[in-house]
Amino acid sequence: MASYNFTRLKRLSIIYNVVQVGLFGLLIFMAYNFMLAFAKYGIQGAFLKSFGVAVGIQLLLMYPAWWLSRQDVEIEVDGSLVGITPEQQVLLRRKRMIGDIWKLSVLGAFVVFVAMAPGVDKARGASIILAIAYFAFLLVALTYFQCFNFIAKKRRKELL
Repeated sequence: MASYNFTRLKRLSIIYNVVQVGLFGLLIFMAYNFMLAFAKYGIQGAFLKSFGVAVGIQLLLMYPAWWLSRQDVEIEVDGSLVGITPEQQVLLRRKRMIGDIWKLSVLGAFVVFVAMAPGVDKARGASIILAIAYFAFLLVALTYFQCFNFIAKKRRKELL
C-alpha cells in the first residue's frame, strides 16, 4: 500500500480557504461599488442583470474550473506520494507549470479585458460590461478554489 504525505495539499487547502474569504470580500465590495455607480447613473436594474449574466457565465465555466482543479489536485496527490523519483518530480513540476500557465492566461485575459473596456464616461453601458466582467471573474475564481478544496478533501479521505 502506498504511503502519502499530504502536508503540502493541506497547506494549499488552508491558503485557498483564506483566498476564498478575500475574494468573497472583494465580491461584496465591488457589488456595493457597482450598486452605487448604477444608482448614480439612474440604472438601478442593471445590477441584477449584470450579476445574473455573471452567474450564467460562471455556470458555463464551471466544468472547465472543476476540470482544472481536479487536474491540480491529482498533481498534488501524485507529488505527495512518499519516495517518488527525481524523474517523476520533474514530470510533476512540468504538469504544475502547464496548469499555472492556464491560470495565468485566464487572469491575463481578464486584466486585458478590463483594461481595454471603455470608460463609463463614454457610455453608460460600459459599467454594466465591467460589472459582468468583475463578477464573472470573481465567481469563476471562487468556483475553482471551492472545487479544489472539495476534491482535495475527497481524495485525502479516499487514500487514507
